[in-house]
Amino acid sequence: MPTVKEKINKIKTNSFWRNLFKNSFWAFVGDSGSSLIVLAITVLLIHCIGDEKYGIIVLAETYMYMMDVILNFQSWKSTIQYGQGAITTNRSGLLRSYVKLGSIVDIGTAIMGGAISVLITPIVGAVFGWQTELIICAQIMSIEIFFHLSGVSTAILRIMNKFHMVAIQKIITASAKILALFITLVLIGQRDIIVVAWVYCLSDILGNILLVCFALFTYGKKYGIKKTIMAKFPKDSRKFVSFTLWSTVEGIADIPVSQLDVFVVSIIGNQAVAIFKVYKQITNILRKVTSPIQQSIMPQFSDLSARNKKKEGYGVVIKIRNAILKVCLPVAIILGLSSPVWLALIYGDAYAAEWYVLLLFLIIQTFALSYTTIHPFYLSLGKPKSSALILFVANIIYAIVAFLLIEKVGLLAMAIAYAIQCLICVYLKVRGSRKEIAKIRLGG
Repeated sequence: MPTVKEKINKIKTNSFWRNLFKNSFWAFVGDSGSSLIVLAITVLLIHCIGDEKYGIIVLAETYMYMMDVILNFQSWKSTIQYGQGAITTNRSGLLRSYVKLGSIVDIGTAIMGGAISVLITPIVGAVFGWQTELIICAQIMSIEIFFHLSGVSTAILRIMNKFHMVAIQKIITASAKILALFITLVLIGQRDIIVVAWVYCLSDILGNILLVCFALFTYGKKYGIKKTIMAKFPKDSRKFVSFTLWSTVEGIADIPVSQLDVFVVSIIGNQAVAIFKVYKQITNILRKVTSPIQQSIMPQFSDLSARNKKKEGYGVVIKIRNAILKVCLPVAIILGLSSPVWLALIYGDAYAAEWYVLLLFLIIQTFALSYTTIHPFYLSLGKPKSSALILFVANIIYAIVAFLLIEKVGLLAMAIAYAIQCLICVYLKVRGSRKEIAKIRLGG
């Protein structure tokens, strides 16, 4: 069995693992640093405006994210998939073509998505019987979509191994938000929920602009902004756009788990929304350990795929799965079993009452995150359509189960639904990956 020293030496001498470790470290710094600040923001808001109004902010922000996913196309995955291939084969002209195409998609759909979201909010609110405050907050939050130009920006910084810039941007954005909220709520004493929504929106807009500036600066030095503007569209533009569309469909398919869940929970009250949101934020602490790996590894999987080393890529998926289970499962169990104590101290008794739901979420999340790299690996096999359909089926089942059980068993319904969703996604993608590798072995 290799010693710790031997493992460290392997990381240092192997370019794949060295880059993965370095990029994952910076992604972890950005995610964990910003997430801790977001948890502090949650505590600040709950204590200053109360559970009910915090629930409104959560619903308004969720509406914005849902509209953004549906109307603002997800070009960052296709830019990484095709852009990394261009870098691997030393074709800078082709990279410029992909960046130009992705940027046009980003700008066009951000304008379209922002306009539609703001305009239809009153109609959506009327259909679902939203209170006036929620409608106004949702409209304010939707303005942020106009500035969601971060798809290609994120892809550029990742394929150019500038993960530290993404980390800096996340921490600056979160820090600006908590500072602005602290000044507004504590120093000025302004507790109006509309004002809080504006602070949220403007802080996030600042973050999006900052990310674009970082990407322009980094990319421009090496490849040139003017050369990119003048570049021709790539010959495989249809494939690039198809990959983008299916990646967007996958994002839409993920809405039941990532966004719609709070609306299902709102059936049993705004306080339940606040409690569920806190549980999700705590559960996502585990994601901050593995998310950096998922973020940083996609360009490397795309590189292996371009060099026809898919079997080696799947081996990496299994190695990372085993390592995550060893590290995260004990943490999840300890965090869950001790939660009745610290939930009551930090958030209040209402949040500690259903601690067993949090424990279940943590265990399920650990299993899901152990397979965190199967998703970018599956995409690198050129399967955006299959990936989207798998997620669509799994999340439809999730939504049905959650909706049917929420009034019967409360928040436990969300944990049961999530467990079913995770099992379906992981099983089908692992099965599909093994089939693809078997074809390679047989020369198919």
